[in-house]
Amino acid sequence: MTRPASAIGAPAAVAVALLLLTGCAAGDAGSEASSSSAPSASPSPSASSSDEPAAVDTSDWLEYATHDGDMTYRYPADWTLESESELFEPDGSYSRWMDSATLTAPNGQTLLRSSDFVDIGGMCEGPSTGEVLGSEPIDVAPLVEGEGEDEQVIATVALDGDPMVLSIGITAAANLGDGELACPFYNVFGTSDGGVSMGTHLQVSNDDPLWNVDSVDDARAYMETDEYATILEILRSVRTS
Repeated sequence: MTRPASAIGAPAAVAVALLLLTGCAAGDAGSEASSSSAPSASPSPSASSSDEPAAVDTSDWLEYATHDGDMTYRYPADWTLESESELFEPDGSYSRWMDSATLTAPNGQTLLRSSDFVDIGGMCEGPSTGEVLGSEPIDVAPLVEGEGEDEQVIATVALDGDPMVLSIGITAAANLGDGELACPFYNVFGTSDGGVSMGTHLQVSNDDPLWNVDSVDDARAYMETDEYATILEILRSVRTS
């Protein structure tokens, strides 16, 4: 396996943007970062293991919160978190903070990204194909509240493409379909303040070669590693308001 090395290669081209939140960002900007261990200078693939991954010890984990606290999650103390916050005030009558963050493992690989100001959409030639390798419910809000609201899940999905891409993140159960995956496929859910994203990708594409896999078997092998277990624990810690 080439170490989850890419972003899921969604087989169809993305077009026709559907803006969940629109406008130009303006106003004050700030940034913050925390790190307990510098990433390695030359990231290398994490070794797969045929043994069950060890239980993840979260006793010393740190917590990240968006500027207004609409999303929080915990992460290992030896991972590096880099975050940015920018005040969004399109016309002076409305304002909110836009927050984004990345999580980098000790080996120097940036494995997870979060954003609480998301812009998704696109047009595909048909449903995505691939395989759902894992799914578990998580108690966070759907993207759109009200009639027809859907269960949110932590999903591990291998999407077909050239190359195949592994995606791990929080999405609507409906995106997993019944033999057909959403196209485009994205890891997005909601808070009281709008759409948010947390996972290896926001909208799956081939932009990040870190998550390319050669086969479903390679993806399943990665799911046996301690690193994958840690990613799941981070996603399980996500809370929204």
